[in-house]
Amino acid sequence: MDWLFLKQNSIFRKIFSITLSVSLLPLLVSWIYVLRNAAQHGFDPGDRVAIVFYLASGAATVLALAGSYFVSKRISQPITHFTRTAKEIARGNFDERVVIESQDEIGQLARIFNYMTTELRRLRDLDLNRIFNEKSKTESILKNIADGVIGTDASNNIIMVNAVMEQWFGIKEKQCMGKPLETCISTNSLLHFITKVRDNDKPSTALPETEIKIKSPKNWRDVFLQARAARIINEKGEFVGIVTILRDITREKEIDRMKTELVSMVAHELRSPLTSISGFSELLLDPTVNREQSEEYAGIILKESNRLSELINKFLDISKIEAGKIQIKRVPMQLRDVLDKVLDVNMTQAERKGIVVSVKVANDIPLVLGDKDMLEQVVLNLFSNAVKYSPENTAIELRLKEHENDVLCEIEDNGYGISEKALPRIFEKFYRVTDNEKVREITGTGLGLSLVKEIIEIHGGNIEVKSKLGEGSTFSFTIPKYNGAFQEPGTETFEYGLMGEMG
Repeated sequence: MDWLFLKQNSIFRKIFSITLSVSLLPLLVSWIYVLRNAAQHGFDPGDRVAIVFYLASGAATVLALAGSYFVSKRISQPITHFTRTAKEIARGNFDERVVIESQDEIGQLARIFNYMTTELRRLRDLDLNRIFNEKSKTESILKNIADGVIGTDASNNIIMVNAVMEQWFGIKEKQCMGKPLETCISTNSLLHFITKVRDNDKPSTALPETEIKIKSPKNWRDVFLQARAARIINEKGEFVGIVTILRDITREKEIDRMKTELVSMVAHELRSPLTSISGFSELLLDPTVNREQSEEYAGIILKESNRLSELINKFLDISKIEAGKIQIKRVPMQLRDVLDKVLDVNMTQAERKGIVVSVKVANDIPLVLGDKDMLEQVVLNLFSNAVKYSPENTAIELRLKEHENDVLCEIEDNGYGISEKALPRIFEKFYRVTDNEKVREITGTGLGLSLVKEIIEIHGGNIEVKSKLGEGSTFSFTIPKYNGAFQEPGTETFEYGLMGEMG
């Protein structure tokens, strides 16, 4: 084993050669002297001094060989150990240590070397912790971002999918990791977009983007997504993958659609009275028109002017609320009084259609704390809708009763009803039911129920609707009971959505 060590260790060989040379040099000089002396005077076998010298020289030579070997090994072994340990550390194994217990310079060097290794490991761990923390932070951001995120490598294999993406496309990250994109994503437009970005290596200052449409796995409604993709290039300038971010723009597209419909509706609503005013004004200028006709035309002009003024005022109210503020004045009141006032003023609407209106009010209804004008607007919207969306010769029933900590108001009709598809959106701003031909022919703004919901929620109540197509609807809302802790009437300011009448 020692000879194998000698053969493989060049440092040992060099040290051994040097120490052996130094050790044998005096012996060599002595041997030269003895041999020269023997050559001059001859070799005497009986010369004991010469024999002792020869034997001592031989023993000294053997000792020199052995001493050189052990000294060389003692010096070279720590160096070899240092070399082997340094190679292990270079490979990243910071657990390696130089085990040298001596107190000489080699031992001090070993302790310094081990301290350096400990510090390298500490710095490595700190760096790894920093990298791990940054990685965890980045992953956490990507996992919890409101947008969908999917990462693919240079071969279009999936390397990351966040929770939003899982929800939109009905996939699981664990099942898709490392798999080709097309095995998990079936939306052709997204596949084509990511593949196109991957294959296009031309530099660009703007991120490629496209719009895709998918079906929501929850309710199979259309969801519109804006996709943007970025090519990932490493430090060597090599393409390593793509990160694609998808943002839900369904609401934005719905708002654009509603704005278009609103502009169309406003134009139509303004055009009708303006056309009437213009036409009958021209007739009034006709000298052949008699007094009776003039009065009739003037009445129509006044009626249409009032209609136009009312429409403009409502949209001015909308603009005011869109600015962010509206005031509410709370006072203790009876909801029965609100129902009576609305019915007194608007009962003729029902009478014209032959609709029978009945009111059922329980005894001892408690007070509520609310804004009387706003609650009148709530009941007016719901009652007007019941009349508007009911055929002739039907019935409407208003009910008022105490319900736990609230006062419950219900307005039930036998009208056209609302489809199951439209019910979840009935309180959305600008939304109008269009899947019923009879309802579609009735004009309106699509803002009233949104307003009703906002007012009820401002008062701390709730509103809901039950309906079946062709069987009528029941709208019910609650207002918390007045607890008796009355303060002087004041004005509160609330932020809420658009105001308008039901369409």
